[in-house]
Amino acid sequence: MSQADFYILPSADEDSRYQFLGKLATRAISAGHWLYIHTDSEHLAERISERLWQSSPESFLANSLPTEKLHAPILIGWQPDHIPNTPDMLVNLSAIFPTQTVEFNRIAEIVIQSDEILALTRGRFKEYQGAGIQPRMHDMRKRST
Repeated sequence: MSQADFYILPSADEDSRYQFLGKLATRAISAGHWLYIHTDSEHLAERISERLWQSSPESFLANSLPTEKLHAPILIGWQPDHIPNTPDMLVNLSAIFPTQTVEFNRIAEIVIQSDEILALTRGRFKEYQGAGIQPRMHDMRKRST
């Protein structure tokens, strides 16, 4: 059974979403997970990739795009056929609920205080429930990220 975690951030700033992604990815990789980050476009995937490569001054998060031949613990894609054959952990930064979502052991949604993101998240929350996954909420507004 898949586990879905919604991380509710205090800010509406898109940059805070990517900062939290870096922290989440670091923890997940340290725990032995392989991540697939799903986005809405190639442009956004490239932007996220660059941010992860420069996640902090003293380190980086190795990642690859489907168009590259790198073997890295993080894959960033934007089309359904980019989803790996052996799914482990999905970080969904897309507006959609990918059809293969339920195949992942772990799922993470990073939610910022943007009206558009909040509306999309409410819809996906219902989709997870409809797929038999009981989402867990992590209100990061009550603690520092």
